[in-house]
Amino acid sequence: MSVNYPYSEGDLLKDPQTYRYASFQGEAFVDAWQASRQAAQRALPAPAQMPLNARPDSDCTDSVAWLARICLSLRDGRVDEKTPASYWLPRLLKKFEVSKRLFAGYELAAPHRALPGSDCLALRPYLLLAEAMIHGWRTQRAGYYLSGLLKLSDTLVSQRARLHNEEAAQLAWILEQERQLIAELRP
Repeated sequence: MSVNYPYSEGDLLKDPQTYRYASFQGEAFVDAWQASRQAAQRALPAPAQMPLNARPDSDCTDSVAWLARICLSLRDGRVDEKTPASYWLPRLLKKFEVSKRLFAGYELAAPHRALPGSDCLALRPYLLLAEAMIHGWRTQRAGYYLSGLLKLSDTLVSQRARLHNEEAAQLAWILEQERQLIAELRP
């Protein structure tokens, strides 16, 4: 039985994936997912993490700067209940899970709504949140991080033609990390 992996097709920023009522298709579905990811990787440059600069004064009103700061702290292994990552990763993941979108900025006050006029088309926030999900999974092994990573990867694969070289290399790195994480889970 041939199975298609439809979850990374189309413009997922224009028409987000809902992931509702997906039927169980077993190993054939996993094989289709792998084939989809391999095809995406063949179209990308060599995997490499984006160089990041963190501004110590950044906050959630600038998603790229804020996520860069969070990712740098995760890369350095500096995560505890006092770091922005411990508060923000679950919140940003939830925002993505609900709408399948990340906005350019969020309000400082909870519930941290998207800033008025903020768009969701910039790809760096998605790339950075996907990287944060990788680090989150590695440190906590919480399933929601892996689930979020898979969905972020689907969105990013659907947008790969829009990525600049550095961003495309980051996506290749994300997909390679995703493959490794899933391989670790398989018997």
